[in-house]
Amino acid sequence: MLSKTRVLDALRHETHDGDLGTLLAFVEGSELGQWTTIHDNDSNKTIASFAICSHTGAMNAMAAGILTKKLAMQFLTDIRARLQSATRRAIENEKGYVIDVNLGSGGQAKSSLYYVFKDAGVYCGKAYADDPVSMEHERSVSLAVHSMQAVPTLIKVIDAFHSGSHSVLILPLLAKSAADLQMARPNGISCEAAAYVCVAVLAAVAGLANEGWCHADIKPANIMLAGNEKGAVLVDLGSCTRVGEEIKECTELYALGLPRVAGLQWDLTCLASTLCVLSGFSQLLGSTVVQVQASLVGLQGQLPLGCQLAMCILGHSENVNSVADLQARVWEDVMGLVQGSLGEETAKRLVAAWPSPL
Repeated sequence: MLSKTRVLDALRHETHDGDLGTLLAFVEGSELGQWTTIHDNDSNKTIASFAICSHTGAMNAMAAGILTKKLAMQFLTDIRARLQSATRRAIENEKGYVIDVNLGSGGQAKSSLYYVFKDAGVYCGKAYADDPVSMEHERSVSLAVHSMQAVPTLIKVIDAFHSGSHSVLILPLLAKSAADLQMARPNGISCEAAAYVCVAVLAAVAGLANEGWCHADIKPANIMLAGNEKGAVLVDLGSCTRVGEEIKECTELYALGLPRVAGLQWDLTCLASTLCVLSGFSQLLGSTVVQVQASLVGLQGQLPLGCQLAMCILGHSENVNSVADLQARVWEDVMGLVQGSLGEETAKRLVAAWPSPL
């Protein structure tokens, strides 16, 4: 960690016409960035500017008091944009991927998403700056889960590589998230869409659990939908945690007060909460499992399919300790509800999502 005593030259900020021009101090022994020279035409002087060129550098400078949080965030934004230039050219030359504009998806705290082109294909690129560990984690989980079984409703890493200070995952490009659908339909998604989300995520959870993983962060933003909303994929393997271990990355509201221990109960509870939110019952977030169950029971007879599925899942979640339990108890009951609401043909189509050995 940097300290103020290691700053050899003072930091000076100058504002011209509302734009912030920044001269950063040289910090002895640091790896914050690099010196550049700028010619000031007004003063006819050449000045030296120290440019932050990594996320780590910006965060260290902020922690040391060299930068304000606001200014550090400005640098972080600029750093991410640089993937569009030097790193992008390097990736194209070395890997053949053309990194295009930012996807602008929310919920990505440590990474940025981009449209990626290669040959006739269009993909999603997920780029981490100064964080190879996160990229390698996602790659390893994907490889472990997909190498032994077909799990079509769980995101699969197509390619992964390092380029300069960035670590990049190449992923399938999916249409929109369930969170987008929720925003478009705040009063609740259709029964058919709720069924597709529920079945897809249950199948993905089973695929992860087969290899000893808990997704740990199931929520609308991590569920992507096909263009016609007849299909869903659980994404973002960065939160995946070994069953039995402490969960460190999650959106805790969806777990309804459960202890942060990775396992099927956690994932099932988060799925149930997600279905309630997508069905227009977001006020249930922040409650406990027992409170949500009581609220849903009190509304029986007028519940949309998404909430019926949520109630079914919560009713079993505490007693599901294996994938066999998940299939025999939750999966079978969910498919029964889907068939009763949407018909046998839809149920037969959805049941094919369950993981199968390769």
